[in-house]
Amino acid sequence: TECCEPCQAGNRAALSGFLCVPQQVCFHDRGHCLEVRARYGADLEVITLYLALYRKYRPRTFDDVISQEEITTTLKNQVASGTAAHAYLFTGSRGTGKTTCAKIMAMAVNCLDPQNGNPCLECERCREIMDGEATDIVEMDAASNNSVNDVRRLRDEVAYTPVSCKYRVYIIDEVHGLSKDAFNALLKTLEEPPEHVKFILATTEVHKVPTTISSRCQRFEFKRVGIAESTERLLRVAAQENVELDRDAAELISRLSDGGMRDALSVLDRCVSAGERITTAIVREYAGVSDNAHLFGIAETVARQDAAGCIRLLSELHKNSKDLAVVIDELSGLYRDLMIYKTAPDAVELLSALPDDHPKIAGIAGLYELSDILRCLTLLQQCADNIGRTKQRKTLAEMCLVKMCHSEVYADSGSSRPAVGAKPPASDIKLVPPKVDFVPKSYEEMSERERSMARRTEELLKQTTEKIKAASQPQQEPEKPAEEAPEAPVSEPPQSQEPPPWEDASPNPPEDSFFSNDYPIEEKPKINEPEAPKAPEIQEPEAPNEISDEQWQTAVSKLGVMHATMLAGSKARLSGRLLDVFTSNKMLLENAKDEELAKVEEMICGALGFKITLRINAEDGGASEQEEQSKLDSLLGKARGLGIEVQSKNE
Repeated sequence: TECCEPCQAGNRAALSGFLCVPQQVCFHDRGHCLEVRARYGADLEVITLYLALYRKYRPRTFDDVISQEEITTTLKNQVASGTAAHAYLFTGSRGTGKTTCAKIMAMAVNCLDPQNGNPCLECERCREIMDGEATDIVEMDAASNNSVNDVRRLRDEVAYTPVSCKYRVYIIDEVHGLSKDAFNALLKTLEEPPEHVKFILATTEVHKVPTTISSRCQRFEFKRVGIAESTERLLRVAAQENVELDRDAAELISRLSDGGMRDALSVLDRCVSAGERITTAIVREYAGVSDNAHLFGIAETVARQDAAGCIRLLSELHKNSKDLAVVIDELSGLYRDLMIYKTAPDAVELLSALPDDHPKIAGIAGLYELSDILRCLTLLQQCADNIGRTKQRKTLAEMCLVKMCHSEVYADSGSSRPAVGAKPPASDIKLVPPKVDFVPKSYEEMSERERSMARRTEELLKQTTEKIKAASQPQQEPEKPAEEAPEAPVSEPPQSQEPPPWEDASPNPPEDSFFSNDYPIEEKPKINEPEAPKAPEIQEPEAPNEISDEQWQTAVSKLGVMHATMLAGSKARLSGRLLDVFTSNKMLLENAKDEELAKVEEMICGALGFKITLRINAEDGGASEQEEQSKLDSLLGKARGLGIEVQSKNE
């Protein structure tokens, strides 16, 4: 296809980016097309390609960037003085100018005639970079080029010198998307790149960038764009587009964009198609947000605890195709303003609502207590967190509004509580359990283990009582009744009138020795009374003189399965209380030692019914004598083979 007349004239610098077709038709942005008309006459047919407003009005110099004066001033000074760093890290939320400043920095360091740190926008280098024709400026999206091979390819390219520019500039957007191996591959190159290479990294999630990367860069944190500055920029863009934009509408767009200039221009781009004048109603309609009247109506209905009215208002918004997630977010913003107005009524500049809505917010805040506002705000935050993970958005939003209308519902668990200022109802639940009198067992009712524990407890109480008395003796009166103090031994010091507790040889301590008048208590446990009947002594049965095979096999059958199996076929011989068990089971012979032997002994005692001492032996008798005889015969045979005569004497 042949080019049109302007392209044939050789004005490639001025017409760079034109898409030329026959019949003298050019496609380009509006500004260049008007330049072509003025230069080559109105007969040239011009068809423009529409650009989004955020692309068309992207800042070209540092002075055109708003709300980032500290950063732009520093970058301009570095460019003007020639001290630009080899690596930068730009962080901040979306739409705050990170990528824009990266592109401006790439133009500024390569500009042939910089103006106080800003690119001139007129030289050949600036035009090449603006039109995207400079091969030395590489923009890389780390979200899609995040592998280690991509970084290795980039590392190999940095060794080449620039083609037309002074510096090769690599702009890596969303750098937090790189993999761990890709970050490691970038470390050395980022720390010591060639002199003709500069890196500019941009990210919205700086916490995902390793410290080894961020420490090698100059870090700049971009803050959110201010509402006032964003409003002025929107008004200026609307004027250049010949669109009438109300200031209230521009301020509403700035608040909805949450500090992102790109989002604000995108909302304005949608509203431009509505007509020549953009109002707050058009902004709300095209941005998909609710009218303030509906929000204020919901807040007033919640204050009246009218759950049915809240559901009706929510259903009306749902019928009008309002996104319920956006409605919940707007309600959160409204209750946030109510909270701020309730705590700081004079700080109206902190409110996110428009100035015309401040009187309405003041009136609604008077209907709430601060605790109720915080409760509703908590419920809205919980609903906002969960509404994106469910298909039943309307049901979840209705549940949130019903909970907000009923103050007796907790925000976190949904349990009931009294309303604000109401007295709590009387509870029928007894928190203190009824007292149960303790009746100790007698010694006859106790088991052997309980009797043993009772004796140890009495002994421990006795020792503790004596220690307490010995420790408190110096603080007591020196004179004691004669009957209370036992006779002191000869070795006792003369100043001590009571013997040490360890020298008290009295087998029967006096009654109430522990619960004496020095340590009074309300009730004395019966278990510690010295008059309690003692347990009768259990006579152990005497062991028989011998044990038969039937008795032994019967005792073995009473054991557990494992021990009965190991002792199967064994024999036993009783000598007094010593029980010798002869077995061929290797496991029992090798393991029946110490604790295991004591355990088996206890089990056999329980099976026999009397106390014995167990000893495990290898099986003897005929088998062992035969083994010894065979060994002797083998030895005699070897001696005869060697010519040695051996005489054997049997005792």
